[in-house]
Amino acid sequence: MLSAGARTFVAANFIVLGLSFIATTAVLYFEFGLEGKADWSAIATYYSHLFIFFPTFGILALIAFYVPACVLVDMHETYVPDGKLRFGIGYVVAILLALIGGHVIGGGGGMKSIFEVKPEVLQADKGQPAACDWTSGKCQRAPVMQSLANVRKEATKRVGMSQFVRNCVPDDLFDRQPERERKIHCFVSLNLVDADQCCRAQRDFGAALNAMHAPEANRSFMGRAHIILLPLKVFFLLIVLTIAILLVVRHRLLEENYRSYMNKIQRGVLIGASAMLVWPLMNVAFLQSSGLLYGTQHESFYRDASPVILAFYMMWALLLVFFFFKSFDGDKDLENMGRIGGIVGSAVFALNYQMIIDYAVRFAGAGATEWTLGSVFAIGVIALVAVVLQPKRTKGSVTFDK
Repeated sequence: MLSAGARTFVAANFIVLGLSFIATTAVLYFEFGLEGKADWSAIATYYSHLFIFFPTFGILALIAFYVPACVLVDMHETYVPDGKLRFGIGYVVAILLALIGGHVIGGGGGMKSIFEVKPEVLQADKGQPAACDWTSGKCQRAPVMQSLANVRKEATKRVGMSQFVRNCVPDDLFDRQPERERKIHCFVSLNLVDADQCCRAQRDFGAALNAMHAPEANRSFMGRAHIILLPLKVFFLLIVLTIAILLVVRHRLLEENYRSYMNKIQRGVLIGASAMLVWPLMNVAFLQSSGLLYGTQHESFYRDASPVILAFYMMWALLLVFFFFKSFDGDKDLENMGRIGGIVGSAVFALNYQMIIDYAVRFAGAGATEWTLGSVFAIGVIALVAVVLQPKRTKGSVTFDK
């Protein structure tokens, strides 16, 4: 039986995290969407890795990992030598890493996000030159919100926006690069231009956003809330990864002392890991979309690290499949099929990396609609039911563990 202290500790932490996830999207809606000051849904889908993932799949992952987390805390209280001290040190380290990570990602300089500027300031933006006729495609830079609306409009009509991302850092070892001379639609000038012209417009877009954000009076409440709540998101990502890895490391202790919980642990870990895979996909979808507005010329540790993060999550999920995939009726063939399926799925993903990102942009990123997001939510609800009700096969019937 899990101790009340372990259950209370995990519940308190997870409730705080869940409320922070809901608060982020709620603040965006109340500041940008409640009075129709700006198209808040376009901002939410463009930054889906922040505003869509956490209040849906993030909360699903919290519910899925609740029992595994309680078991892990109880295990350190009861069976691990010096477990309380080790757990306390790890918990403090995770908090410090989350604070540092939140500051590195969200603080300091770099390109500002659209939601960091007040909606009134965004709506007052007329592009460059000021008050140019953006409807005719004669602006050097279209208004920020029109550029964002342009991305969303096109992303909802096609699978794949990668062909519109221009290379703004040409290779000096080639004397001529015909693809840079080709005229393609530029989402921040709303016309057909070559790579140099589009990259210039994208630099102007980023500079304009930074200039809007510079005065204290122009900064949105959403931007301040994001800075405050971002360490909680980083903490969540660290904790979920750590819980699953520690459960693998302590797998023998699990089977010896928590056999009655193994079904819930296995199901929770697998569904939670599946939910977590959505985040790196939404993240790389955002980075592709950001290349349409901000360009690719600015250096960013976050951008450079994202493919590594995605690969790490894939290996992490594959590890969990090998350790925790068990059939309900002990069918070893089914277990082996599941593990082989995990390997095949990883190989398919690696070979079709760009195509999968294109689909992520269309269905869970800038191109997401009410229907696609509704489908994503429905998948999450079905998975949630599987976690909470715990279906268990018996001969000739299916029962549920509540």
